[in-house]
Amino acid sequence: METGISSQATGAILPGRKGVVLLVEDEDAVRQITAQVLESGGYQVLQVGGAGDALRLVATHIGSINLVLTDVVMPEMNGIDLAEQIRRLRPNVVTVFMSGYAQAEIMRKAIAGAAIHIQKPFTVKSLLARMAEALEAGARDTDSQSGIRTAASCPAEAMPVAAVCQASPTPAVD
Repeated sequence: METGISSQATGAILPGRKGVVLLVEDEDAVRQITAQVLESGGYQVLQVGGAGDALRLVATHIGSINLVLTDVVMPEMNGIDLAEQIRRLRPNVVTVFMSGYAQAEIMRKAIAGAAIHIQKPFTVKSLLARMAEALEAGARDTDSQSGIRTAASCPAEAMPVAAVCQASPTPAVD
């Protein structure tokens, strides 16, 4: 299991930190850049390359996990099913779904009203804004139908299919 667990990722929110994020992304470069952005935004990051590793980490991690940022389309299991399984283990975790596929609108409709979504490629500013929105959503009531923590649905973002920072090694800032 590849777990690039950032320093001090014990689960306790340290002074100046916003929370612990479990990042689930099967593309190494996207995962590494996204982890750097999250860490620069004050989050502790636990990162894994797939759903199986994520479930093992969630089951064994002693500390808290405040947010899950997961890709929607992955080889082992889609992010929506992963979020449901994680929620069984950690009922208070909030999920942010990311997708870079053209059919993201279909995926967005499947999770509309039940989660926060961000379209890849995304900027530093938009990712950190979605994460802040997700933390705020953590205080809201649980949706009785989906069981996933509720959050405001996101406006459609017309962006091409691509990974984070498709043209440069440093993510763009809004």
